Amino acid sequence: MKNLESKKVLSLRVVMDDEFEDKFNKVKNELGLNSNAEVVRFLVHRFYKEITEKGGLFNIFILKMLYGINPLVEFLKTLGMDTLITYGLIFF
Repeated sequence: MKNLESKKVLSLRVVMDDEFEDKFNKVKNELGLNSNAEVVRFLVHRFYKEITEKGGLFNIFILKMLYGINPLVEFLKTLGMDTLITYGLIFF
């Protein structure tokens, strides 16, 4: 671990409505964390890991978009359009 002299302080102030506060507290409680700073630290580490493992924000966006298309593809298959999907004749 780095020594205290090499650490920096990031001061944050978040103005939130009741809905966002509920979401934040749910995340905090689910993770079993005690302080707001721990929540922010955890989320930054987790998101950073996701970005670096998947090749950047653009790739994450594409993957999430493709996951969203999957139910549509399955629906088209039920309509008998799986051949068109297989040969790429239907573009999304």
